[in-house]
Formats: sequence, C-alpha cells, structure tokens
Amino acid sequence: MVVTREDDEERQERAYRLIGEIVDGIVAQTCSRHYLAPTQEHQFTSKITALIERELHDMEVQGMHVKVHAQDFPDKGRGSWEKKSGSDVYISLVVDAPGYHINKGMIVQSKWDDSKDRKGLARQVRDMKDRTNSSYVWAYGPSSISVVPADDVAEGKLDFSSARTVGQLISDGLRCHEGDPKLGRDLSMPVPQSLTAMMEKLALKHALSITLTEGDA
Repeated sequence: MVVTREDDEERQERAYRLIGEIVDGIVAQTCSRHYLAPTQEHQFTSKITALIERELHDMEVQGMHVKVHAQDFPDKGRGSWEKKSGSDVYISLVVDAPGYHINKGMIVQSKWDDSKDRKGLARQVRDMKDRTNSSYVWAYGPSSISVVPADDVAEGKLDFSSARTVGQLISDGLRCHEGDPKLGRDLSMPVPQSLTAMMEKLALKHALSITLTEGDA
C-alpha cells in the first residue's frame, strides 16, 4: 500500500486532535477539582503541567512519538523570573517527522477568571508582548481554561470572543499555526538544560515541552 502525502497529513491531524482532547480532558478534571479550593494560581499551573506530563510522557499517537517535559521555577522576590517577563509559563513545541519539523515556543500568564487585577495584568501583558507575539493569558474557570491572545487584552480586560481551549492552543502550535520559532529551545542540549536556558532567557518560572517524533509505521 502506497502512503501518500495526504495520508501522512491526515494521520498527523488525527494525532494533533487527540493530543488536544487529552489536554482538555486533563484541564477539565483539574479545574473541577481546584476552582473552588484554596489553590493559588501558581499551584494550579504546576498541577496542570505536571498532569499533562504524566499523561503524555513517552506515548505513541497515530505513529507519532510524544514526549512531554515540565519544570517549575520559584516566583518569589523582586527579581523573580515571572516579574521580569510578565509570564509564568513557557511552552516549547517540537515536531520531528519526515518532511516536517518545527521547534517553537510561546509564553503564558495565568489568572483566575474572576481576577480583578487589571492593572497588574496589563503590565504583564506588555512585558510578554515585548518578548513575542506568541503570548497568551490563561483564564482559569470552574470547568475549563479560556486561552486569550495577549493582543486581545486591553488595559487588563480580557476579550473572550476569540478565546480557545488549552488543547486547541497546543494543537494549533503543533500544526504550525501558533508559536514563535525564535523561542525554540536548543535541541542539542539535554531537555532540562534546554528548557532552563530558554526560560532563563525569557525569565520565566514554568516550562512545558511537547516533543513529537515519527514512530514506526
């Protein structure tokens, strides 16, 4: 049986959709558990990245080999990486398949959906946009996370008209529709060091890396 380019693209698309569904399932369960609990924003973000890593670590999806790595950094003090960058999540997306390779990144600031800190968010969004256009705000809700592009945040007020889910954001990044190639991590370095190097460059406190490589047909 001859495998066409269209077959490869369809298989990749199934993988991206499945990854998005897995991520959104994790998000829904975690929001349901912690939205009404005394969980703080940075704790919630740590839980989300850890759960995504646990579920997607070293798994095969439609012939694509998926690896997820997450790392947290402290956010305390005037010189914290979060305060310097405006963001608290760095997401690295790497796809390696025949005829298709991407290595990009994006950054995120997270807030509860009822946060009143518009002044603080406005400053954080400005800091993120100074670094990349691939910057987003995650608004934590009771059953999901709304992802709002930084461009749709005016004076700290979120415009949810163009919001999507975390799963959709990651899927779109894997499709090469989102993400900044300038934020791609150094693939010649071990994963922990490459994440840390990029995070230090951007002064971030969290990192989430998703790597896809072609598996056996």
